[in-house]
Amino acid sequence: MKSIKTTILAAALLAAALPAAAQYARPMPFAPWYIGFGAGQGHLGVSGQDLTGLNNASVGNTETTYTVRTGWRFNPYMALELGYYDLGKYDFHGSIGNVNVDGEAKAKSVGLSFVGILPMNQFDLYGRLGFARSEMKVNANVALGSSTVKDKENEATYGVGGRWNFNPAWGLFVEWMKNDKIKVDSYLIGVDFKF
Repeated sequence: MKSIKTTILAAALLAAALPAAAQYARPMPFAPWYIGFGAGQGHLGVSGQDLTGLNNASVGNTETTYTVRTGWRFNPYMALELGYYDLGKYDFHGSIGNVNVDGEAKAKSVGLSFVGILPMNQFDLYGRLGFARSEMKVNANVALGSSTVKDKENEATYGVGGRWNFNPAWGLFVEWMKNDKIKVDSYLIGVDFKF
């Protein structure tokens, strides 16, 4: 009799624990669409000589960057995302012979990414891989005038990040993203609104 009571009690406890365990393992319900905004710091991984071709060139290599993006999370583990990234303005100084040259290089990018997501209750870890159309616009100034040159590139973009879904409609994300030809690393923090 005692073993039957113990078996029934154990079965009841197990039955009560299974839904809680299943709920813990299952990702949070998700809304399929989201829009996000983020800001952070961009780092230009190009030397002054490589960027400008000038002698004795120096480049400010850290600037403010931001993003506006929208995505479609078509299942708990995958999304497609379209994003605009302002990758920052980087000032430079150098010379051509005895002529001093000052200016700035501005980078921006529009990209489409596949996002792989690992949901863990209120948290998502994710990685992205995509295609971007990027532009580097360089303005150079000398004593007698100025000139502007634009360089557009098709390039790969990739990154990793994490998101804390602090309520069903809002998430806070941190992310590192890289553009491989323009050579800007972005470190971003922002929010996603899910609908």
